[in-house]
Amino acid sequence: MKKSIIYSIAIVGASLLTVSCDNTPTIDEGIVIEDLKNTEELTEDLFESPDVDYHLPSAIQIASIFKKSGMKFNASAMNSTDNSINYTSQKSQMLNFGVYSADIAYCITNEQTDEASGLFDVIQELADAQGMSAVFDNKDLLTKFKSSLDNPDSIQSVMFDIHERTEEYMDDNDMMHVSAVHFAGAWVEGMYLGVFDFENNEKKEGVGSQITEQMEILKNIIKGLQDPKNSESGLETVIADLEKIQNTYSEFETVKVFHADENAIELNLSIEEFSKLSELIKDIRASIVNA
Repeated sequence: MKKSIIYSIAIVGASLLTVSCDNTPTIDEGIVIEDLKNTEELTEDLFESPDVDYHLPSAIQIASIFKKSGMKFNASAMNSTDNSINYTSQKSQMLNFGVYSADIAYCITNEQTDEASGLFDVIQELADAQGMSAVFDNKDLLTKFKSSLDNPDSIQSVMFDIHERTEEYMDDNDMMHVSAVHFAGAWVEGMYLGVFDFENNEKKEGVGSQITEQMEILKNIIKGLQDPKNSESGLETVIADLEKIQNTYSEFETVKVFHADENAIELNLSIEEFSKLSELIKDIRASIVNA
């Protein structure tokens, strides 16, 4: 059986993959990471090379992860829509488009319609700023979104439609490399929301029911950001920060022991290791949303 890694703390949304597991991990002396089937196959081609299309999973998939994660909604954890006025550079607009995309899924799956509506407006503004106004030009789309906020099935359908239009537009206009940047912003926000939930959950229970391979996906996210077409976007610091997270994680003793054992199917991050990882996640998130 292939060896794979999953977090028991539901650092969710970041991978944006619809992967679920019926086993609820327990938190004992460390952060438990257990077996997950098929995830490697789902993620290994996400960003195959800088010259190949980047595949950004749909908002429906994001919503599915949040719905099953067991995370409790906390509006203060999200990036404030008031910050959007500060995103004037191409880099900040692309990254925070991803951040707000993760936040809107967080709202919708928790039936926070007012917040979702405000986030939609911000995402539309950031799309316009990136030359993607055609995605939202259809007024019927906005009307449908607003009228569907109280219907989870309908709003997820609208979000899927938005995702499809975005991907089609990027593909037609040779902008698929931008999806890598959006994905990175969503990954960071999803990781941050998971860390926030874990640190503010006194019992440390219920947050591990939805499992994703966050760190395994990070290598591909970095590869996507390194697309030559992103070379003028000022992403060097973001890439360096993500590489620091990746390298720090890889050097954890528990991770090295896990990978050295071909038969290992369970990995326990120590509390100290998780604390170090979470600080790095909070730092890069702050650098993105406070740009």
